[in-house]
Amino acid sequence: MLPDSGSVLLWHVLAFSFACVLGCGSAVWTYRRRDRYAAQAFFVFLAVTVAWNATVLLRVVGPLSLAWELHLVEQFFQVLMTLVWFYFAAVYAGYRSVLTRRSVAVPLAVVAVGMLAVESFPPLAAITNTNPTTIAAPFTFVTWEDTALAGVVEVLALAAFAVGSGLILYKLLTANYVQVWQIAVVFLATTGTVLVEVFEGAIPYAVSGVDYPALAVTGVGVSYVVGLYRYDLFGYTPVDMSDVIDGITAPVIVLNPEQRVVDFNAPAGAMFESLSTGRRGETVLPAAVIDAVAVETPAANETEVTLTRDGDKRVHRLYTAPLDSFGDSQGVAITLRDITTQRRQQEKLALLKQILTRALRHNIRNKVDIVQANSQELIDQLDGTEQAHAQATFEAADDLLSISTKARVMKDVAENRGRTTSVAFCELVTQTVAEYEQAYPDTTFVVDCPPACAVETSPDIKPAVRNLIENAAEHNPAADAEVRVTLERAADAVVVTIIDNGPGIPPNELTVLERGREEALAHGSGLGLWIVTMVVEEIDGTITYDTGDDGTTITLRVPPAG
Repeated sequence: MLPDSGSVLLWHVLAFSFACVLGCGSAVWTYRRRDRYAAQAFFVFLAVTVAWNATVLLRVVGPLSLAWELHLVEQFFQVLMTLVWFYFAAVYAGYRSVLTRRSVAVPLAVVAVGMLAVESFPPLAAITNTNPTTIAAPFTFVTWEDTALAGVVEVLALAAFAVGSGLILYKLLTANYVQVWQIAVVFLATTGTVLVEVFEGAIPYAVSGVDYPALAVTGVGVSYVVGLYRYDLFGYTPVDMSDVIDGITAPVIVLNPEQRVVDFNAPAGAMFESLSTGRRGETVLPAAVIDAVAVETPAANETEVTLTRDGDKRVHRLYTAPLDSFGDSQGVAITLRDITTQRRQQEKLALLKQILTRALRHNIRNKVDIVQANSQELIDQLDGTEQAHAQATFEAADDLLSISTKARVMKDVAENRGRTTSVAFCELVTQTVAEYEQAYPDTTFVVDCPPACAVETSPDIKPAVRNLIENAAEHNPAADAEVRVTLERAADAVVVTIIDNGPGIPPNELTVLERGREEALAHGSGLGLWIVTMVVEEIDGTITYDTGDDGTTITLRVPPAG
């Protein structure tokens, strides 16, 4: 038995200090876990608990003249504390949306107000608190006996506290992230509050004036704080895992280190009908999925698995993401994405590419050769209008052959994405101009470039430069046609400038290039500038067109590969 009042006071001072210091730390910790709703609710619980402990201290050491008032205030905070704890636990466990429903909130509010009124509203409290008794050991204070109604309120308050704690324990258990013995420690500390209140009169060496339920509640708070800092209990599931994965359209399954199902979203439940929490993964998931996941040593990974459902084989890309806390493995999250349609499209595109390659490289070229050979023969044998028609046919076939060649170049550009090589720009420009000097003998070509100008970039820059020079020469009917190509090495790029004195690029051609797509009534006349556009986008370069009736200036900036 405690010897003096100083020891009794010390018990309550310690309880008050624990409620303030450790409770505040818990609120800050919860908030740092980004669960601000639970942190706010916990802070309210902390404030009410501090107020309750303060009134307990005042009641046992304060003047007898304020005994009744302090008693009512203490009971008010005692009941309010249990209600706030229940609210905090419900928010922590992920049931905040349920509490905000009118059908739930209104009845709970009515019960809560009734409990507070019975315990602390003076007219009602005077009926439910009877037989005031003055206790003089170890110091003088007044206490009251409870009627049956007051006892019901106390049972409801304890039930709210117990249910709230049960929600947290249930959340921790279903998450399967903590050891059973850790749950047991917290559970014993929580239920201790109820046991102390029920069996307070049977406590050995009980000292009058010590509010043992207040100490027990503080002990519960201490146990949760120990869990926070030592075992990070709140850090594992401050928000229901379902809140995160339910918004994902792909199937997601979470397994703990024992390969038991912790959680899954609706798409996963629809895909695997026997899926349920708590069951081992190999009993509810296909062997292909389990074999692809290394739960013992989880690591971020992706692979492909083939699953059969309703007789249809589907290819899925399986992603695994490890779950850990402070370096300790807590399981793995599995995501499945059906790529069967994508895979089939890729196969069809590959087949289409083969067909187009054959058609562009062989079929069209062979047919064009026949058309040109026959047209040339007709040109040699005919004259006048018939000869002009044959010449037009020969030139149309030549254009068709050019389109076929450029289409193959566009295909190569698409396939070469991501590849880089060292390009000697001065050599490229010089050789290209030399070729087109022979193809367009009536056009004057001028080249100005430094002796050495190489940069690491896409190999597709070569057909891009060729098409720009060809376009400048081909569409320049002026008698003094001239194409000037200059090359400059800037600090962050190679700048190619091509100037001609032709009629300029038609407005509709520029509009299509700026829009980035063709339409039925708005399209380009060829493929050359499209090749340039594709290459510029690939290398993150820039190209500008300054065109008018007196000529065109095209400026191409080629940055080095990143």
